[in-house]
Amino acid sequence: MSQPSAPEQPDGVTRLAIKVEEFSMGDYAVVHVLWQRSDLWMRPSDGPEATLLKLTRDPGLFLVARAEDGRVVGTVMGGWDGRRAYVYHLAVAPERRRQGIADALMDELEERFRSLGALKAKLQILVDNDVSKRFFARRGYLLETDCEPWGKELVQGGAP
Repeated sequence: MSQPSAPEQPDGVTRLAIKVEEFSMGDYAVVHVLWQRSDLWMRPSDGPEATLLKLTRDPGLFLVARAEDGRVVGTVMGGWDGRRAYVYHLAVAPERRRQGIADALMDELEERFRSLGALKAKLQILVDNDVSKRFFARRGYLLETDCEPWGKELVQGGAP
């Protein structure tokens, strides 16, 4: 668990106290609404059954940020395949953005990736999501143009 202690981010925005903790299925309903409010690209794999499967697969890599009153105000999901680390569904409540929550979640997730032995983390950003592009670029993530993302739908209707 971590708590940001810096009073200000480099851009002068004050950080509010939060706690980063591991997600539990008791958080699912609130987190699902947060994902929707954050305009994430929702898929059938974001349902409760698939979320439980993900939680079982990577138990320490699904994190929530809690406000002082215990409310979930942010979330990020990580994956680890033994070779690469992956970042999914970073989301912060719209009214709590620019308060250091996304950075606190990513700091903790990246540290957990390192402790597993990950040498690199990867993620995908929708082409028109300039806010996410700026956020991850500021954190040192680079657009990789030497490969193209390819996929295959294994279950009809499984992904847009």
